[in-house]
Amino acid sequence: MTADAAFLKGFKRTVRWTLFTSGAIIVIMGVLGAFNSVFPAISPPFVMGWGLIVSGLNYFVAYFSLRKAPVRVAWFFVLAAVDAVFGLLFLTRVGLFLFKLPILVGLWIVFLGCARLYAAYLNYRAGISCWWITLTVCGYAALAAAAVMANSSDSLPLLSWNALIMTGLFILNEGRKLFGK
Repeated sequence: MTADAAFLKGFKRTVRWTLFTSGAIIVIMGVLGAFNSVFPAISPPFVMGWGLIVSGLNYFVAYFSLRKAPVRVAWFFVLAAVDAVFGLLFLTRVGLFLFKLPILVGLWIVFLGCARLYAAYLNYRAGISCWWITLTVCGYAALAAAAVMANSSDSLPLLSWNALIMTGLFILNEGRKLFGK
C-alpha cells in the first residue's frame, strides 16, 4: 500500500466517523427532546446547547486533524462554527430571549442546510462522486426547518423532535455513503 493510498484511507475514515458522530449526536438530541414529557428534568435548550457544542468540537477536531489533506474539508470548519455558535446561543439563553425555542431550532437547521449546500458544492468541485448525498441532507434540512418553525407554541412538539432525529439519520447516511468506498 502506498503512502497516498494509506492517507486516503485514513482521510475517508476520519470524515466518515466525524459524520457518524455528528449524526448520532443529533439523533440523541432528538430522542432526549422527544422524551422530555417523560423526563421533564431534562431541559431541551440544555440538551440542544451541549449537543451542538459537542458536535461543533467534533467537526473542529476533524478539521484540524486533516489540515495536511490534499482535499481540505473546509466545510467541516463551517459546520463546526454553526454548531458551536448555536450551542452557545442555547446554553446562554441569549437566543431564547430573542426567539421562541422552535424558531431558534429552525434557524439552526436553516444554517445547517446552508452549510450542507456549501459542502455539496465543494464536494462536487473536488470530484467526489456522491456529492449529491450532501445536497440531499441540505434539501431535507430545508423541509425540517419549515416543519419546526411552523409551530407557534413555546415548546417543540413530537413532530419537531422527529425532524431532528431524521436530520441526524440523514447525516449518518451521508457518512456511510459519502466516503464509504
